[in-house]
Amino acid sequence: MERQRLPLLIVRGLAVFGLASVVTWLAMPSPIGSLAWIPSPAPALDGPYKMNTLLEGARRTFADDAANIVGAEDMAFDPEGRAWSGLADGRIVRFDDSGPTTIVNTGGRPLGLEFSEHDGNLYVCDADLGLLVVDPVKKTVTSLVNTAEGDAFRFTNNLEIDHKGRIYFTDSSSVWNKDQYTEDLLDQRPTGRVLRYDTDTGTTTVLVRELSFANGLALMPDERSLIIAETGRYRLWRLWLEGEQRNIKEPFIENLPGFPDNLSVSPRGTIWVAMASTRKRLLDAIHPSPFLKDAVATLPPLLRPKPVRWGFVLEVDGDGRPMRSLQDPSGDVVPGATAVHERDGMLWLGSLADRGVVTVPLP
Repeated sequence: MERQRLPLLIVRGLAVFGLASVVTWLAMPSPIGSLAWIPSPAPALDGPYKMNTLLEGARRTFADDAANIVGAEDMAFDPEGRAWSGLADGRIVRFDDSGPTTIVNTGGRPLGLEFSEHDGNLYVCDADLGLLVVDPVKKTVTSLVNTAEGDAFRFTNNLEIDHKGRIYFTDSSSVWNKDQYTEDLLDQRPTGRVLRYDTDTGTTTVLVRELSFANGLALMPDERSLIIAETGRYRLWRLWLEGEQRNIKEPFIENLPGFPDNLSVSPRGTIWVAMASTRKRLLDAIHPSPFLKDAVATLPPLLRPKPVRWGFVLEVDGDGRPMRSLQDPSGDVVPGATAVHERDGMLWLGSLADRGVVTVPLP
């Protein structure tokens, strides 16, 4: 009789332990105080979003394992056509036929970067340190700005430069840093900003506020408007910079099939959108419930929702209409695209993985 009762006691004990664990978990203080948000149902993967394998032909370029090329999140091209990128360990490297060459180390985490035709310098959004400038000849790093309107930058992310040398850039959040992107996506408190730095006067102006994870930027060829990626809400905005609509922000494309990251303008004037991950049903399902999101934020990183390994880049026309996508559903070649640049019939893709720089012929 005692032997028969023993398994039952074990099951009851495990049930009590499990229930106690759940109650303890739900009672834990959360690092976030999230807002409810109801996303639209994710778009079907048809039409321009139809599943394909056009990125599976991508190849690793300059992927010298000995050089530890990890986290080439974005890239810029110098006047000689050489690619430059910032890496996870703080280095900014230049790639050429002889392989990667380290130019400087910012001491932080360089993300978006771009050369200015105005002065020939490389401008860098460092997630930890703010907006920087690198002299490619002297190999020096100078801090330009790391605060605006009394709020320190927490996650300086991406930039664009106009013909006057003015720098448009994003600070993804005034609350969360680069290592807390999950908290930012769950939280949905829109604290991201778009700013402009005037290199002639040294002044910084906030152009847009209240974005949920402000991310990539694309300056349209006529420089009359700026396209902005709002990663946390699966959409792009257009900010008018000139004309009667100056300073007005309007939707450009909404309800994307993934998390938009960095943007770029193609030689045709269209917009390339890199998707860091496709959408997760679980995340969309809990967005309306702050209680559930706050509870998820208390989980250790190992148990939190992870990005979907699915390479996905999208081309959008000048009016925000999706045209075509290139994908790697396996995630084996492109686990997630953080940047996409078109040059001479090739797409150059950035990634947070250890893929080096990835290129693929444009079909």
